[in-house]
Amino acid sequence: MAEEPSESRGDANLDGGPVHLLVIGCGNPMAGDDSAGPEIIHRLEARGDCRCELRYIPQAGPDLLETFRTADVLVFVDAVSSGAQPGTLHLVPLPSRIMEPRAVGAISSHGWGLTETLDLARALRRPLPRLLLLGVEVAGAEQGAPRSAAVEQAIALVVERFPNLQSLLLKPEAGVWSKPRHFAPGDASFPGE
Repeated sequence: MAEEPSESRGDANLDGGPVHLLVIGCGNPMAGDDSAGPEIIHRLEARGDCRCELRYIPQAGPDLLETFRTADVLVFVDAVSSGAQPGTLHLVPLPSRIMEPRAVGAISSHGWGLTETLDLARALRRPLPRLLLLGVEVAGAEQGAPRSAAVEQAIALVVERFPNLQSLLLKPEAGVWSKPRHFAPGDASFPGE
């Protein structure tokens, strides 16, 4: 399901048109907690009230260059493994030296990942959208395993609070764009101010 943001929100891009927010869920839907990204996209689609475009991609590749061209704000929703408590939510402006998404940040078997895609976009002098990682800290990502309770709770919180996050994402001056933010499991302040 892909919907354009409502023009009545007052959010505008540099051309004065509505901001195009694209949320991409990444990961393996059959690998335990690594399925957090695709599951969040699935649940947001089921809600039907997101005024943004929602997509699922398993891994990064050069095809992201076209995605960069169509979005003003792009959020990657992916599992992360930083050593934090499972179920911790991370909001990290990209590119980042402290954290990368598991699916789109990792080098694929073809030698390509998010870093390479960003480098190529810069080399081609293509404009980049504002990029953010919404990372869900994993407990495990074994093929065929169920999601952990901590990640299930994090997914539910993201879906419940998505309108608040969406509002922040459309404001260039919002705190989500200035520095990484981390929300321990059960932190009801997500996504912050």
